[in-house]
Amino acid sequence: MGWQEAHRYYAALREVERELDRTADGAVPWRAEYAEIFGDRRGLLLALRRRWDLMVQAQVEPDGAPRLRELAQEHPGLARVVCLDGAAPARCPLGGVA
Repeated sequence: MGWQEAHRYYAALREVERELDRTADGAVPWRAEYAEIFGDRRGLLLALRRRWDLMVQAQVEPDGAPRLRELAQEHPGLARVVCLDGAAPARCPLGGVA
């Protein structure tokens, strides 16, 4: 992935996350232009899960439930989507229920 592709990828992820925060319904938004970046809806969902997993790995210690909840407050739409998609309990700050 070149710089321009990486820029488009991360810009699209940020756009999707803003929409998830705005709607708060857990439904992953889809636009035709996302197909070129993510392939399909499942590819977008996998990219969102990867984003969440990387944030958790970088910012949450193994016993860091309080920090996990803070991270979910900072990224509520993303946390909701990850939990609705069946994230492992250790990765879901909402207790598996969104």
